[in-house]
Amino acid sequence: MHKKKSIKELFTFLKKSKIKAGEGLEEGKYPFYTSSNTLSKYLNYYEIEDESLIFGTGGKASIHYSEGEFSTSTDCYVIQPKVVDEIDLKYVYYYLSGNMRILEEGFRGAGLKHISKKYLRTIKIPIPPLQTQKRIVEVLDKAKILIDLRKKQIELMDRLIKSIFFNKFIQRVDEYKSWDVVEIQDLALKNKDSMRTGPFGSNLRHSEFVDEGIAVLGIDNAVDNVFKWKERRYITEEKYMELKRYTVFPDDVLITIMGTTGRSAVVPKDIPKAINTKHLACITVNKGKVSPYYLSYSIHSHPYILKQINSKSKGAIMNGLNLTIIKELKIPLPPIELQKEFGKSYLEIQEKKKQFENILFLLKNNFNSLMQKAFKGELFN
Repeated sequence: MHKKKSIKELFTFLKKSKIKAGEGLEEGKYPFYTSSNTLSKYLNYYEIEDESLIFGTGGKASIHYSEGEFSTSTDCYVIQPKVVDEIDLKYVYYYLSGNMRILEEGFRGAGLKHISKKYLRTIKIPIPPLQTQKRIVEVLDKAKILIDLRKKQIELMDRLIKSIFFNKFIQRVDEYKSWDVVEIQDLALKNKDSMRTGPFGSNLRHSEFVDEGIAVLGIDNAVDNVFKWKERRYITEEKYMELKRYTVFPDDVLITIMGTTGRSAVVPKDIPKAINTKHLACITVNKGKVSPYYLSYSIHSHPYILKQINSKSKGAIMNGLNLTIIKELKIPLPPIELQKEFGKSYLEIQEKKKQFENILFLLKNNFNSLMQKAFKGELFN
């Protein structure tokens, strides 16, 4: 077993930043770290340089590694090594990334939990010889490069879909002006309940969910703007017969109306028998007028619709969407053939993206396996 030393012994804590997370920009010269697990903000100046580890202090455990200039929000702790010839900082980053429970156990308090500097200082890090640390980092770096490349390919797939959408429907200015503008309710089938939300209140309780049966769709199935199976919820066949009016059909458009609102996805053609919860609006569209893929993508990405949603939300008592707002949203209606072209491209790209995601899943499993072996001392035996 390797000797262990505490973060207090190995590292210096830098003075906390006074920059608020909301000051971050979508684009900028330097990374701006907040308490989020994801780096998504930037600034045009930096406060810190040199190799560092960044810990988010509020919400959920997060850790970042930086070897250049950057800034952080007030919700972060930053540490730098006291002695560089004893510890490889990136080795520590990989060790804690692979053992996030160590950080998670430090989050305390009611409501939004926080981790303290006192707790971080007590964390023990196993210290193999520096050469071994560097070998571990080298192996994990190579594995991580493959993961990052695959993530970049997936990101490019999303950007390609967005580019196709904007080229077909936003930037064709002359054609755009000649398209009819209709309300979304005009694009639903004229059947009763072609636009609906799920059962409310006592009509469907959490206690009525079972381990198998008829699927129940929720926010998690549409929150990524593409349909995904995540948490599985089911009701019995008997309960389904009571709630049959909330049945979801292939090519229906789902819209999140609570929690993270305004996300949208198209129900896949191979959907089993299912209903939706009250957290989703569901639209069975008239495919002679509109492609479900055009409508769904427009709801979460068309500037014309986003402006309306933002305007209507400002006057609302609570953040969220409701069926009345959705029905009255206006949308430009391109020729159906143009919409179908987009739908075809969308499905082809999503299929390719799914292949990349499957490979990414395998790469992450391999990376996690390498980390576990590395920190058990099994990697170079």
